[in-house]
Amino acid sequence: MSKQTGYKYHIEQALIKNHWEIVEIDSRGDCWWESEYWIVKSIYNLELSVYISFTIDPMPHTYPHIYDIIASDNRIPEKPEIASICMTKRKFNIKLKQFIIDLNIFRNTVKYQHENNSRS
Repeated sequence: MSKQTGYKYHIEQALIKNHWEIVEIDSRGDCWWESEYWIVKSIYNLELSVYISFTIDPMPHTYPHIYDIIASDNRIPEKPEIASICMTKRKFNIKLKQFIIDLNIFRNTVKYQHENNSRS
């Protein structure tokens, strides 16, 4: 990403700082509810992929805007998601911090489960 402002830049920087790599960005708009999605991988386990979906407000105003940012281990986010940021309320920095914490917890849980399964 080249633009060094805005929420996507801040998400990208937080991912990099926490050892996640963006491997794909798709903004074709295949789904009506999604503006863009990213595929990110843990640099500690390249087999672990997470989809980050930028969902559009279902009640469009003058232009579509991002309603939620959802991290899921599936292309189509389902409940329960791994992490999310609701963009309708303030305090983005606090929510971004929790988003990254939740992603890291997911990565560590998957790693722990994998290690336990390989010992069995």
